[in-house]
Formats: sequence, structure tokens, C-alpha cells
Amino acid sequence: MIERRSQQPSRASSNADDYDPLFVFEVHHLIKLAYDRLRPQSHTHDQEPAITGDLACAMDAVLDYPAEDWMRFYSARDDPPESEPKRRGRQRRRGKDRKRVDIRMESSQTSPRSRFRFECKRLGRRFGARRYLGAEGLGCFLRSDYASQEARAGMLGYVQNDDEQAWAAKLEELLTAEAADYRVVPGSGWRHEPVLADLPYTYRSNHRRGSGRRPIEVYHTLLRFR
Repeated sequence: MIERRSQQPSRASSNADDYDPLFVFEVHHLIKLAYDRLRPQSHTHDQEPAITGDLACAMDAVLDYPAEDWMRFYSARDDPPESEPKRRGRQRRRGKDRKRVDIRMESSQTSPRSRFRFECKRLGRRFGARRYLGAEGLGCFLRSDYASQEARAGMLGYVQNDDEQAWAAKLEELLTAEAADYRVVPGSGWRHEPVLADLPYTYRSNHRRGSGRRPIEVYHTLLRFR
């Protein structure tokens, strides 16, 4: 668990470099502050975009009146289009054809800006672990549709039945059983490593990506919405 320091280091950074652990802490801290503004039990049957939109609106409210100085540098957007870098032998998606990540958070304190993407998925009776880890979930990061230039990203699991521990066990079981399919880096599978104490159901996994890209570390945070 990362303890927040009173002041961010002032230094240039590159999105191609590993994120400062403090930045990852702050991103998750803002997620928690936004979540605390919602009524989770009122979202039991909501679709993912509705929950994500409400979470992003709550985050905007947090950032409108920042409680700490570092928050002034942050912005959060839900469903923003993702511009792709040029790649040899692959046509770049442009305009309305661009992929759209669920939540993108940015900090302008560093130059270039630090960015962190979250893909969000429901976890419930018709929304199982395989869908969460599949092509439209974790797969978006494994294909480099999102966070293609970055070393870290996040998944938010909206728990709408059962509890967080049960879903964590299901996700771990599937990642372990089908590690090759999910490109899990050997020795770095599902592990319980909360970024901060107030988000106790945060886990991490590391995955290989194609096209000569380095592995990506994914933070999985399970939030109860029932």
C-alpha cells in the first residue's frame, strides 16, 4: 500500500516510462472519493455506462472543489475517444472509428501529462469473469487498443451480486487456468495488493502484449453496486 506524500515531486515524465507510484495512488484515491458520493445499492440493475457516467460525474464534483492541492492538476473523462499512434502495416483508426475507453484520468503537473485508463465491467449473473477478462474487457489492454504507450492501466469491476471476495476468486481461477490465453507474465499472476487501505479489493496482474510492446501491469479494483 502506498502512502501519500505531502507534495508531488516536480520533474518531467514520459508516458513511455513507468508511472510514479504516487500518481497511481492519487488516481485510485480519486476513484474512492467519487465512489463515496454514490449510493451503491441504487445501481444494482444499472448498465455499465450508467454507473461509469455517475462515477465520472462524482469525480468531477470532487475536482471542482479540490480538498488537497494536488487535485487541482487532475481531470477525468468518461467515454473519450482514443487516438492511435501510427504503426507500420496497420491503418490508424480516425474520427468516429476511434476506440473509446471508459474512463481516462490525466494529471497536468508533469509534462507530458500523466495518463491512466480504466476499463469498466459489470460482475453479476449474466456478466461473468470471462466477459470481464474477455475481448471487450481486459483484452482491450492486451491488444493495445488502450494505454498502448503506457506501462499501467486499471479495470473496475462493478459487483452487482455475490461479494468482492467471491468475484476475486473467480477471476483468479480463470486467469490461472488460462494464463496463456490471457498472456499472463509467468510468476506475476493475480495478487492482492491494495493501492490504498480504503480500496481493499484491489488486485494486480501482469500481461504480455504483442507488436514488440512491453508488458502491462493492470490494477483490478472491485466496487460493490448492490
